[in-house]
Amino acid sequence: MDVEFLRHKYEDRHDGVITKAKFKLGVRHIQVVYMFVCSFAMGALRSSNSIAILSVAQQSRNNGSYLQNHNWDKRIQGTVLSSFLVGYASAMLPAELYLKEVDDKFIMAAVLLINGGLTAAMPTIVKKGGWIAVSNGEFLMGITQACLSPVNLNLISKWLPPSERSLCGFLIQGAIILGTIIALPVSGIISESRLGWELIFYSQAMMTLSTATLWVLLTSSTPETHHAIGDTEKEYIRRSLSCYRQNKLHKPWRNILQTKQFWAIASAHTAANVLYVFFLVELSSFLVSMDLSIKNSGSQTALPFVGMWVVYLLTSPTIELIYGIGNVNYLFDVKYFRKIVNGFGSLGIVIGLLTLPYLVPSWNHLGLITLVGTFSLLGIQYSGFLENHKDMTQNYSNTLLVLSNIVSSAVAALVPVLTAAIVNVDEGDLNRWKLIFRLLAGFYVICNVVYTLCANSDRQEWDRSAKTKFGYCNALTNLELDEINQTTRLDCQREDDTSV
Repeated sequence: MDVEFLRHKYEDRHDGVITKAKFKLGVRHIQVVYMFVCSFAMGALRSSNSIAILSVAQQSRNNGSYLQNHNWDKRIQGTVLSSFLVGYASAMLPAELYLKEVDDKFIMAAVLLINGGLTAAMPTIVKKGGWIAVSNGEFLMGITQACLSPVNLNLISKWLPPSERSLCGFLIQGAIILGTIIALPVSGIISESRLGWELIFYSQAMMTLSTATLWVLLTSSTPETHHAIGDTEKEYIRRSLSCYRQNKLHKPWRNILQTKQFWAIASAHTAANVLYVFFLVELSSFLVSMDLSIKNSGSQTALPFVGMWVVYLLTSPTIELIYGIGNVNYLFDVKYFRKIVNGFGSLGIVIGLLTLPYLVPSWNHLGLITLVGTFSLLGIQYSGFLENHKDMTQNYSNTLLVLSNIVSSAVAALVPVLTAAIVNVDEGDLNRWKLIFRLLAGFYVICNVVYTLCANSDRQEWDRSAKTKFGYCNALTNLELDEINQTTRLDCQREDDTSV
């Protein structure tokens, strides 16, 4: 869940050339706009979910509302929130493997309609079915939302020439975290209205179902089946895609899972995803326990995500530029570069987690700055361990990211339940929250120590078994480029010796 906004940067091997032509707006960019809106709606729905569940249990704080307080304690809230995450984690691998065989427009429409319908029915489910029925609904929504990124990537590969995929993929996948950022404060504001948590669900349902209507009426799975696209643009897309094809390689699942370096990356990814989920679903509860209103807690929960996104956008190109030109060789071995970047981000996060609970008694601008700064360092860490996927393999970087995402999401799904078990019924007990932050910091240290000791940037043997055809390969690492350049120089020397 935490790296969905980066999925467009990872793909399994393609062969061919990327043809460039004069950029012109077309129907394909209108399709991108609709995909952006769909991703935004799903990101907004999943983030507003935590505020809505918190509002169900905290409605007694709002005296202006006529809604009934359902007296859900922290354990019930944790079970409901965890149900969504469990559904999401359980559906990730089937979605990646089998959705390519189904019509993409149909899948996206089904995702929107199921989530919109369940959200619209959620107030009735809360009143009539109780928290068990709500948990079942959340589980189903989690399953369907796991289909969002695979469908987006399939549509991008069918609609966009390779030269346009980077920017458009960034916009489409980035809309997920943009929806998260906007929905958190808006949901907090809505929670203090007379309709309270019901209006949060109804507003999200209205947006999602409206998006589904637009998607069904105005989009298509491929350019060939779209009624509004012209023959010139259709031929341009067809020619661009004919020169850039994904290879049908047998994926070495067993070899990947038996690789120590993969589990090192998965451990760092697990720590990052646990932190992401904690800030998304539990931070608002922590802030409310300090007697902040749900409105203010929603706004303050959104700020760390803004910081993380901005930091990643600023640091990722810079770090990759330094890594690519090889200047780091003057300071240390390039193989340790990813670990140093990751270590810098994780060290700051651990310090921030240990500091935050002690700022509660006088929560002010310093506490908020520490909160934002701690989570923002995750953007730097993403430029460390996540790039190791591309270093380890030229051919299966997307496959590695999917597997590490499955492992990390499965562990992160336990965060709401474990937090609820520690906090129990006394949400205002600061000592319990201190224990949670210490455990989170300790888990972060252990996972990143494992990454530092076991990870490396060497290309794996199971990746070399897939022979690279003549032409363009989409993911050459810095180390691989050095090997190729050295081989080329030796060949040139042999030719010179032969000519002499």
